[in-house]
Amino acid sequence: MDEPVTELGYDSEVVARVWALAQMISGNDPSVWRKDEFGAWLHRQDYRNRHSQFGWEIADCGFFLRRSGVAALRPMQWQNYVDFQVAARTGAVMTADGLQNVRRLI
Repeated sequence: MDEPVTELGYDSEVVARVWALAQMISGNDPSVWRKDEFGAWLHRQDYRNRHSQFGWEIADCGFFLRRSGVAALRPMQWQNYVDFQVAARTGAVMTADGLQNVRRLI
């Protein structure tokens, strides 16, 4: 079953479920701050905000994970999301360096 997508992105229930998959960081309010699987900071209110270093998108990893629906979705800092689309060419990810996000080669 496909997840509902609007022109503004996934519906709020799906966004909340995917946000819950992001890594909680001790000492930070998990309803506001989390990290993606590459270690980059995400701010809950910056979903689909590509003007923020903490903005994030929902990546559909179904092809790689051989899953479908919410089980295939992952929260990613927006630059990691863009790089994920062309991962074989970039060789770099955004990750945290203290309280900032920086680009690192992998």
